[in-house]
Amino acid sequence: PAAWLSVPRSLGEERKGQSKSRPEEAQALVAELKRLMDSPDGRDLTFGVISFYKEQVNTIKNALVDAGIVVSTEESTEIVEPYRELMLPNGRFAERLRFGTVDAFQGMEFDVVFLSMVRSNTRGSFGHVTSPNRLCVAMSRQKRLLIVAGDDGMLRTPGAPQGIIPLVEFHRLSEVRSAARV
Repeated sequence: PAAWLSVPRSLGEERKGQSKSRPEEAQALVAELKRLMDSPDGRDLTFGVISFYKEQVNTIKNALVDAGIVVSTEESTEIVEPYRELMLPNGRFAERLRFGTVDAFQGMEFDVVFLSMVRSNTRGSFGHVTSPNRLCVAMSRQKRLLIVAGDDGMLRTPGAPQGIIPLVEFHRLSEVRSAARV
């Protein structure tokens, strides 16, 4: 239950700023999320989308709006049906989709979790991805499947810090799918 959605740097690098974003990665992630949520096997699953960066969460929200999963106004953001809730076998309702920063996901679990890595640059700079605590939270929120979306070329840079060894190992164990085919 490990997958990597490869979004190479050639599709677009991270956007610079105090908080990072990568629109191409957000679009690929949301396309795959929608495909899975709409599939017969995905209709009874819960989904989480996590990023290390608030600006990427905003970019993902915009991609969710474009995909018809979220409606956003100046006052609120609302997940639309059938993506909002899931009736469990015990008759209770569960949140079917949630998206946010790593910090907002501490203590939560979802059947399928997408982790947006964001970092894609020629400097080999990984930022928040090197935080062991954040990486632990980000990579342990799934019950069934973790899908990391990101530039797997970053894992092979000479300056890849020791702090991303969990991502390197995860990639080695994962089924890799190219975002160009999503």
